[in-house]
Amino acid sequence: MRSVPADSFTRLTEFQALWAAWQRTRQGKRGRATVAAFELDWDRALLRLQRDLRGGAYRPAAWRLHRIQDPKPRLIAAPAVRDRVVHHALLAAIGPAYERAFIEHHYATGSGRGPHRAVLQYLSWMRRFAYRLHLDIAGYFLNVDHARLRDDLFRRLRDPRTCRLVEHVIASGDAVYQHPLARQVLGAKAPPPGRGLPLGSWFSQWSGAFYLDPMDHFVKRVLKVPGYLRYMDDFVLFADAPEPLERARAALADWLGERRGLGLNPKRLVVAPNRAPGVFLGYRVARAGIAPSRKLRRRLAARLRRAAAAGDEPLIRSIRSYRGLLCFPEV
Repeated sequence: MRSVPADSFTRLTEFQALWAAWQRTRQGKRGRATVAAFELDWDRALLRLQRDLRGGAYRPAAWRLHRIQDPKPRLIAAPAVRDRVVHHALLAAIGPAYERAFIEHHYATGSGRGPHRAVLQYLSWMRRFAYRLHLDIAGYFLNVDHARLRDDLFRRLRDPRTCRLVEHVIASGDAVYQHPLARQVLGAKAPPPGRGLPLGSWFSQWSGAFYLDPMDHFVKRVLKVPGYLRYMDDFVLFADAPEPLERARAALADWLGERRGLGLNPKRLVVAPNRAPGVFLGYRVARAGIAPSRKLRRRLAARLRRAAAAGDEPLIRSIRSYRGLLCFPEV
């Protein structure tokens, strides 16, 4: 595997790179107060950020935390706007070097991927194979090990200044789960220091997708499962008989425990025939086609009622959001 090209820190801290990262940060979020405040003086803010990064003075700010019910309690953590700019600039500089090694059927991050393509591939293999095994990981984001994540990143990242920046970003997320609100929302599930990616940032989403990339290669190269796809920690294996899927399940449980300190969700361990419909990423998928799942329809109705009660603008935003979810693009 190729390393990240040299001098990545200089590239990601160029003003043009920070400006491009700011454009990605503000996309679809210009109505938010924190983004609007940054935009009032964006050029000076980016110059200050560049100076702090290159002078070694940059440190991430505390994340803003809030609780949502979705339907179970979840802790959402939002980094400061300037920190989101850094996340986008960092991953624009180093991300493509890692993404080139992703397998074709990993759909969480990268150009030409996404949930719609994942669901369409699920349908394609459902029609092609007789059986499927849908697995996910118990408490995935809460249990990502920072040391393992850093080791995987630094194996191909040679610029010491970029490595220090990655350390700062990971450490800032670590503080999220030590906050009193995290203990209140998560209780005994709150991870100890050194574990857990906070939900709510592009860096966490990208890292969560990257962290299981070695598992993808294990499934395809070692287990040689004929049909496989993954979207974050949801992954599905397909075959023409149940026995190879059962063997793969046992091997994956061992691999995840030894290599990542993770465990499979015990509620999803059953091999199912593909003549029966399945639910994947909020869609009910049958060999006849794709439709919104029952859970998605219930949540859609409840959220639209809440949005309508809040006014026209929240309702319009909700409708647009669900339209993007339900309407498949041409692929």
